[in-house]
Amino acid sequence: MYSVAIVSPEKSLEPIEKVIQDKSFECHFYPYIYTHLSDIDKIYEDCRKKCDVIFFSGELGYHYILKKFPDIRIPCAFTAYEPIDVLSIFLQFQIEHKDIPLNRVFCDFLTETNHYMGVSKYIQEEERPYFYKDSQYDYKHITEYAKKLWDKGKIDMILSRSINNLKRLDELKIPYVAVFPNEEMIRNSIQHALDDLRLSTIVEEKTLSVLLRLPFSEEVDKDEKEFREAQVYQFLTAYRKAKHLHFSIEKGFNQFAVSAEISMDAEIFPILEEILNQCRKNLNFPFRLGMGLSTSMERSRYYAERALMESNHYSRNDAFFMEEEGKITGPLSQELRLVYNYKNEKALQFAKAQGIHESNILKLIGLYEQAPEKAFNAQSLAELLGITSRSASRILAKLLQLRLIREGVIEEKKNSGIEKKMRHGRPALHFHFVKENFEASFL
Repeated sequence: MYSVAIVSPEKSLEPIEKVIQDKSFECHFYPYIYTHLSDIDKIYEDCRKKCDVIFFSGELGYHYILKKFPDIRIPCAFTAYEPIDVLSIFLQFQIEHKDIPLNRVFCDFLTETNHYMGVSKYIQEEERPYFYKDSQYDYKHITEYAKKLWDKGKIDMILSRSINNLKRLDELKIPYVAVFPNEEMIRNSIQHALDDLRLSTIVEEKTLSVLLRLPFSEEVDKDEKEFREAQVYQFLTAYRKAKHLHFSIEKGFNQFAVSAEISMDAEIFPILEEILNQCRKNLNFPFRLGMGLSTSMERSRYYAERALMESNHYSRNDAFFMEEEGKITGPLSQELRLVYNYKNEKALQFAKAQGIHESNILKLIGLYEQAPEKAFNAQSLAELLGITSRSASRILAKLLQLRLIREGVIEEKKNSGIEKKMRHGRPALHFHFVKENFEASFL
């Protein structure tokens, strides 16, 4: 429920208090009264930590606070006139004061800031009332502007919304008509301010779906299965409570489905990495993670299922992620995070023709796209693809035969990363992509 500060001169507060008694606003109101505009300084200090919006009875307080606190982050609003309201005021004035033409009246609430409420569209220049055209909008300057017009004999009366300034007009003996917003105007202005606040706080969200699968082998008996499932559920609920998060937990056959709403602007990979790291830290048995993200719950779940298939193929305690149709990212534990696409028809046809699992070919293409100059060998490739070194060697042999990669050697002292695992002092066999051939075959 929102909290709204109502800031107003005492005379303007009564109609506002009548309006805010309406429970349909569904918010808390905190009324404040100011006599001088400088009183708003203390009012702001008091309400800024407990209110979501500051609502002023008129424009003077509104412009004062924006000028005094230009970096203010709390939304501010005021009871705003519409052109029809202003024309209605003029009509009523003419009915009640038939002897005073509008061009002999000064309106202190029509300013350059509010574009004079579009009065120029409806009233010809020679028949219009005088508007306030000074850039400094406060009681002092409004009064000085009115006095100049009065002293020069240009006006016979003032239409004033500056309630706290009426005493000064009495002292100057300048006739005036005080203009008070009616309850309907106040209600509409408050509702508009609340609608704007609600709209500004609506954050576009996506649904993150996480599927955590427990790959039970035949050696795992029923009791152990139940124990592991209980451990997963306890871990998820404890993590949710400790981190003050909001996500649903759904238990299925050998797996758990977790879903949560996250902001469109949120950095997704730190979130995914945190999930994977927590699973590795708290689950001392095999698991697989598939994660999907979409504006649709159904689509995010579908993406998570596709990503889980990749995780199952990788056969390690790791995670894969899918955010758009066909595009997979993972394994997420790797420093070089691969991005590959199942919509690559060339790669899928090649994999089928050569008898290589399509996931392995697509990952190799992802490796090329991210690091085309990178050297690799059977051991490093096996780690990246989640396969044995023997299977990696077979894939390398086929790619070498088709001239999609080429051999090379590198001395131990020049090596870095995985190549350092080679025996000290011996030349290490490694491979590089053949750019022209590789791109022609797959890209």
